[in-house]
Amino acid sequence: MSLIISHRGANREAPENTLPAFEKALEYNVDGFENDVHLTKDGVLVVVHDDTVDRTSNGTGTVCEMTFDELRALDFGGWYAPEFAGTKIPTLAEFFALCGPLKVINVEIKKDPGNWKEAAVAVVRLAKEMGVFDKLIISSFSMSLLQACLAEDPAARVCFLYAMDIKEEHEVLFDDPVAFAKKYNLYAFHPIALMCSEEFIAQCHEAGIVVNPYTINHKEGIEAIRDWGADGIITDEPGLAMEVVYGK
Repeated sequence: MSLIISHRGANREAPENTLPAFEKALEYNVDGFENDVHLTKDGVLVVVHDDTVDRTSNGTGTVCEMTFDELRALDFGGWYAPEFAGTKIPTLAEFFALCGPLKVINVEIKKDPGNWKEAAVAVVRLAKEMGVFDKLIISSFSMSLLQACLAEDPAARVCFLYAMDIKEEHEVLFDDPVAFAKKYNLYAFHPIALMCSEEFIAQCHEAGIVVNPYTINHKEGIEAIRDWGADGIITDEPGLAMEVVYGK
């Protein structure tokens, strides 16, 4: 059975990557969350997608160049709808505190220019401190960031995330995904759905490699990915996905 992983929370019903969005996703009894993490200038892990706060808050600036207090002073909900005005940027610790009922927690660490290695180490350590390390999957488009996680703890479950603009040096993935995964000690692949296939999933499963495609938001696509045997389905429509996969 494919696990349903809510992408940035229930982001079509509440502001993405905020506590209200994750709380709404919990109402659907999803199996997991996906989020995005940056490290602030003063070393706090915060949940936000973009490198800057411009799109999802009433402020401007680059996340890794701002302090936590500067970020916390901003409104991360008013842009979405008036009823969410005043919503604060969550810390990763606050996010982890919601994750008790979940089977899987997918944290995508963003590769900021200055502090991505520190972010990788901090995510692994915080997950251990909060007792969620066994549920944690760390994903990234950056192989060097994933390797930094493994350097901190070889037991970290790291996943290579990729889309249509995959870098040339990683094209070997398509020639032999199993060898590619073993070379980098990957736990999983997170391909954009358009680059996934039933054959790819079967090949990975034969070698014990997990496949969680993203971002599948339509009934037909969810059904196809489910029928192909994907381990997880990362979606912006958690309610629909739960209905398709679990009938509820």
